[in-house]
Amino acid sequence: MANVKHKFKYKRIGDFYRPFIDITLRNGTHTCKYAVLIDSGADFNIFHADIARLLHIDFTKLKEITFGGIKEDKTPCKGYVAGVEIGINERFFNALVVFSADISQNGSGVLGQRGFFEHFRVIFDYTDKVGYLR
Repeated sequence: MANVKHKFKYKRIGDFYRPFIDITLRNGTHTCKYAVLIDSGADFNIFHADIARLLHIDFTKLKEITFGGIKEDKTPCKGYVAGVEIGINERFFNALVVFSADISQNGSGVLGQRGFFEHFRVIFDYTDKVGYLR
C-alpha cells in the first residue's frame, strides 16, 4: 500500500477483534510502552491515571475536564489534560491526552479524534484484521 507509515493488526478480545497499536508515551525523559485501542468514536486520547504517574506527570498542574461514554454505568468521568509525546515506531508527535482514574484499570487506553486521528489518515480493514496509518 502506497504511503503506508505504519501497519497495525487487530487483536482478539473475547469474541471480538479490535484494532490495537503499540505506542510509546514520552514526557521528558520518562517513557511508557502501551498497547492501545484505536477508537474512531473517542473524542480524545484517554489513558488511565496510573500511566500519568509512570510518566511523572503532576495532576495538580493540569486542567480538569469531565467526559462520558467510556464507563458502563454512563456516569461522567473526571480527567486531566496533559501534553505528551506519542511514538509509533520511534517516530514521535506532540498530542494532548486525558488521564483519568475513573476508567477501568483492566481496560485499555484509547487513541481518539483529537490528538491522534488529526495526525493520520487511518484505514481499517476488518476483513483482513489489519489497519494502516498514513
